[in-house]
Amino acid sequence: MKAGRSAERPSPRGARDSAVVFGPRGELAGVVTEPDAPSRDVTCVLVSAGLMPKFGPYRLYTELARRLARDGFWAMRFDLGGIGDSRQTNTGRPLRERTAAEIRAAVDLVEARFGSGRVVLGGLCSGAEDAFRYAESDPRVRGVVLLDPFAYRTAGWRWRHIAHRATRRAMRALGVYEPIAARATIAQATASESSLVKYKYMDHDESSRILRALIARGARSHFVYTGGMNHSFNHDRQLGEMFAGIDFGGLVTLDHFPRMDHTQVLEEDRRVLVEAIRARLDAAFPPVAR
Repeated sequence: MKAGRSAERPSPRGARDSAVVFGPRGELAGVVTEPDAPSRDVTCVLVSAGLMPKFGPYRLYTELARRLARDGFWAMRFDLGGIGDSRQTNTGRPLRERTAAEIRAAVDLVEARFGSGRVVLGGLCSGAEDAFRYAESDPRVRGVVLLDPFAYRTAGWRWRHIAHRATRRAMRALGVYEPIAARATIAQATASESSLVKYKYMDHDESSRILRALIARGARSHFVYTGGMNHSFNHDRQLGEMFAGIDFGGLVTLDHFPRMDHTQVLEEDRRVLVEAIRARLDAAFPPVAR
């Protein structure tokens, strides 16, 4: 393992970035963000979102890692093989196996570096699902933060969708324009760009099995849905409807931001999202005496 100063922008007060190279052949690259005053017993590990490198869309991962560090969390963001600065190896293995091995290498690294075997995995879109899948098999994962992961249309989704469309038609007929039109335009442009890569979300049977396994061992799951998922998720109650047969036991939480686009183009949206995640992790993993 090698470590050095990060080539990214200087870290803000309260956080220190360092570049790391890890994995069996030193093929993986990441950035570790250390707090000036560590006060938590978990490390947040952020998994690549699609083909986006470790800083995340519009530097979301960088901003989140540094904000968490100012609250006493260790954090790490890294590139999966073949993305950003990480080399692709073991190409003969299925993608899911390679991804799981790479996430395991990242968890091993932070455990060795910080002496804590407790990890919160997080990610956006495909990164969320990669984190969720891996969490099932590793008891060191004590929580997951899932940004715009899988979603399943429910009866409630359908009637709310119909009501929303009827409201929009009525507003147009009256000459009233929605105040979030500019954001909608941004979201549509972002969706158009992301459609170059087709992504199929995991099926309901798999996500239900994993969620039950995490709840059974006391791990926390925090879901975040934005307006970029309105085609599949459109109301706070929908998460409970999607998993109606599962007792969350107080371990599953949700934040829903229907006016925010999928990749948080606006700085204000990223700030709101980062603070929401920070607050959830602060409540789930309070400071510990050191």
